[in-house]
Amino acid sequence: MDTPSPQDDELDLAVRVRADQLHLLYQQSFPAIFLSVVVAAVLCQMLWDGGRHALLIGWLALIGAGGFMRWALFWLHRRRRPEGLQILDWERSYAVTLFITTSLWGLGVLWISIESTLVEQLVSFMFLLGMAAGAFSHYSARRYMVVGAMGSILLPTIGLFLLSGQSMKLSLGVAALLYMGLLVRASTVLSRAQGENFALTHRLSAAKQKAELMAQTDELTGLDNRRAFFARGQTLANYCQRNKLPLSIAMIDADYFKQINDQHGHAVGDAVLCGLADLLRRSLRKSDVCGRMGGEEFAILLPDTSLLEATELAERFCRAYEATPTSSGGIEVRNTVSVGVACDGYDIEQLLQSADEALYLAKAAGRNRVVSELNVEAALA
Repeated sequence: MDTPSPQDDELDLAVRVRADQLHLLYQQSFPAIFLSVVVAAVLCQMLWDGGRHALLIGWLALIGAGGFMRWALFWLHRRRRPEGLQILDWERSYAVTLFITTSLWGLGVLWISIESTLVEQLVSFMFLLGMAAGAFSHYSARRYMVVGAMGSILLPTIGLFLLSGQSMKLSLGVAALLYMGLLVRASTVLSRAQGENFALTHRLSAAKQKAELMAQTDELTGLDNRRAFFARGQTLANYCQRNKLPLSIAMIDADYFKQINDQHGHAVGDAVLCGLADLLRRSLRKSDVCGRMGGEEFAILLPDTSLLEATELAERFCRAYEATPTSSGGIEVRNTVSVGVACDGYDIEQLLQSADEALYLAKAAGRNRVVSELNVEAALA
């Protein structure tokens, strides 16, 4: 299996941060839907005495339609409840409905302002500035959404002011551009800070998972270490006991391992252990639990497996390992294993002890063989 490169890790982290930011947007911006409609209604009420009732009603209806569209998106989001990276499929819909609504604000107020008095234009413009500040507070998690929302709200009227030729409107337009620039800069800083916070959270979580994995994994072979074997094994034993299923165990020991180390060196010895672990991993069922007990000893818990079935499995493994050479540094080593098998209740310690006694008998009988607890009982009889 290929190991992810640092570039791949950073790319994956960036995607996860983007997903977190979008989750935050959906959580915090729902009230903005209703706020937009309410503020538009207040502005229409303030401009009502100036006439153009049909224009105001039409614009308010469009704002209401945009708000309903946004509400439908949020309702569907809460109904579907996308989790993790699934939220990224909802980003385009969020951005499109947002920009439609903010464009209705910017173009609608521009349309109203063209034939309005100076006071009405100023009142409308103050509302736009407030809406731009609201966009900053609600959408700062995604910088392009802040910039797009503020631009579609403010730029139409700012353009009208800058092209008016009137000094006061020109000054207001320039001031509004500076105001918008400050908000954009602040949103950039805030968005970056939020992204770094999300990234740090993911890095800490990944480091915690890695530390937990290292605490449960044998560094050389990648199998469970003794501590993890007992923890997972006890859970498996409890399951078998509740369901009245047989539970067998096999203790495996690499034969003449010290001689391999002495003759070929520890690097070759490590390769032999890794080869043994790889073959164990390939031979196991998903329900089995396998671990390195220490040195050259390994153990396998076999749920819903009788003593006879476990012995047959161990026999097949012995023959497969004997036929599988290990190569390291140009040296090819063929080795064998001795196995002790037991099926003696659901206590992991007792199972290990029974299998260890069978393993001792297998080694005493010449190694490269499987001995079950029945053979031990017969030898003691």
